[in-house]
Amino acid sequence: MNRISYLLPLSVLLMAILPANGYAGATWTYSLPVNFRCDNGVTTMGYSVYVEGNTKELGNDKAAEAFKLTPSAYPSWTGKVTFLNLKPDDVVTWKCIIRNETNPGDVKDEGPENNVTLSFKSTPQATASF
Repeated sequence: MNRISYLLPLSVLLMAILPANGYAGATWTYSLPVNFRCDNGVTTMGYSVYVEGNTKELGNDKAAEAFKLTPSAYPSWTGKVTFLNLKPDDVVTWKCIIRNETNPGDVKDEGPENNVTLSFKSTPQATASF
């Protein structure tokens, strides 16, 4: 009898939460991380290394909205970016840039374009160099 007293409120709660027509309108949002590393990012005062790319998280190819990395073992810079609304096996195009911190339009240097494939299995390591 004790188990039934727990199951009854739980079943009522589940029925209230789940839509009446099942999962017909369900959508899935993926959260896929990538570890970025830019090597040989030698900067001067007021400049930092950023990752610029073709997604919202990387600024939609706009230097002013790029993702700022952190110096790890200078002159290497690293950062973890989590991509939303993309799927496993989607390819993200990206590059390292050295940008002025206060004037985002002042890009001092940029590396070549690279690609990284998003994955569920393990966090991709995306590495490039200037």
